[in-house]
Amino acid sequence: MEQPTRREVSAAVRQLLGTVALRPGQAEALEAALERDTLAVLATGTGKSLIYRVAGQLLPGATVVVSPTVSLQQDQLVALAEAGPPAALLNSLLPRARQRAVLDRMAAGDLEFLLLSPEQLAREEVLRALTATKVSLFVVDEAHCVSSWGHDFRPDYLGLPAAIAALGRPRVLALTATASPRVRREIIAALRMADPAVIVGEFDRPNIWLGSRLVTDEPAADAQVLEILADSFARRLGESGTAIVYVSSRRRSEELAEAVAATGLAAAHYHGSLSRRQREATHTAFLDGSVPVVVATSAFGLGIDKPDVRLILHADPPEDLDAYYQQVGRAGRDGEPARAVLLSWPGGYGLARYFGAGQGPSGSDLRAVLAALDDQPVQPAALAGRAGLSSARVRRAANALIAVGAVAEQRAGLRRTARGEDAGRAVAEAEHAAQQRRVQAETAVELVRRYAETSDCRRRLLLQLLGEEHQQPCGNCDNCDAGTSTTVQAMPFALGQRVEHAEWGIGVVQQYEPGRVVVLFDDVGFRTLALDVVAERELLTPVD
Repeated sequence: MEQPTRREVSAAVRQLLGTVALRPGQAEALEAALERDTLAVLATGTGKSLIYRVAGQLLPGATVVVSPTVSLQQDQLVALAEAGPPAALLNSLLPRARQRAVLDRMAAGDLEFLLLSPEQLAREEVLRALTATKVSLFVVDEAHCVSSWGHDFRPDYLGLPAAIAALGRPRVLALTATASPRVRREIIAALRMADPAVIVGEFDRPNIWLGSRLVTDEPAADAQVLEILADSFARRLGESGTAIVYVSSRRRSEELAEAVAATGLAAAHYHGSLSRRQREATHTAFLDGSVPVVVATSAFGLGIDKPDVRLILHADPPEDLDAYYQQVGRAGRDGEPARAVLLSWPGGYGLARYFGAGQGPSGSDLRAVLAALDDQPVQPAALAGRAGLSSARVRRAANALIAVGAVAEQRAGLRRTARGEDAGRAVAEAEHAAQQRRVQAETAVELVRRYAETSDCRRRLLLQLLGEEHQQPCGNCDNCDAGTSTTVQAMPFALGQRVEHAEWGIGVVQQYEPGRVVVLFDDVGFRTLALDVVAERELLTPVD
């Protein structure tokens, strides 16, 4: 594939922006994407979409953009339409005739960009249309979903490598605003990226004040939500500011939104089970400011770029700090001061632990799927009937078996590749990997609790988890305000460094606290070790 010249790159950027000036990280990610697989982790507002818009036009052939939500796809389509290249979106909300017309245009080579969800790539007719043309760039937007949603909530994300292979292995570009070193490794492994360039920008959002409040139970948390919202709208948000309140369940979103509305603030609830019309109405009302408060599950906010969100409030603790920082990052996108407050209460961690315990397929599902397969490819829908499982459970189990080499996926379907002792070993390996994810997910909840209860600098804890080495207090969190934040003196291992412990095995250095280091071990999850004991007993050995 002929490499575009710098003049061609500059001309394409000028056509889209009216200038050749690129933001930090854009130029590096664009140059990398024109040469090889690339993972770009760049903060919101740095113009990640420009990278694939330019690269897609410079690389010969069509560009496929995988996005998790219809609203995000629609926003991307508008941006592409303004730039000029022929683009279309494909989703289940379109009438069948319009879907067919889009696929015909793609097969005929009339589209430069096709925007779709990962579920669409499981359809034979979609892959047939894409393979009829030349796809040169395969973009996975909001790529952290591969890690946070792929195992259970959106298992079709883990089917993306098969689609990439079916398309002749085009260049892969993964984009996200936030990803810790662990999540970056998961994205690269899950998408089977080939020796990718990894471009990581700065994560710090210094305009967002971070705080936490400890409460006793759910009613106390609800009372705090109402108090914080009343205070924020009276003193801080002003006439144009808006707020998002995150909760852990659909029930909570509905009940708490009703309580907020009863105080006189216009509020709406949002969760994944609402009808498309209800979701779109809430999006529109939030974006135009007519409903300044949305109480929502994590389904809300992905891809929404609203500059004047002044408050992100978590009424329930999130499942992990990666997800928390993604959601916090929806505040203050205009660069003006914003606030993020986490409410922590003992019972609030129960649902997060429940989700963690459900990570990955069970051993019985793995064995049922493997037993239902033979040498002839079987489509997942037919396999679900054979195995007596739901399509989602089949997809989860199949992805796990593909990862350990026991099952192969082709355009014609799934087929078994391991038998006898090899099959037994593969199932055991897949079960072990699922158990590792469960342990890590469960202990990630404890890291959220640590963040909520610490008297040290909250921003430093978050940024270290994301791989940024910060030793000084940030000066813009509740603990810095209270004067309890400290300076980390010793950092004997680099953040993200893989280390080995004699008992706990291989792990990755995640965070430092005064006198302590936090390591995420593959088999036992997060562990906190005293640095003086680590040094005295040589407990951690760097792994190359």
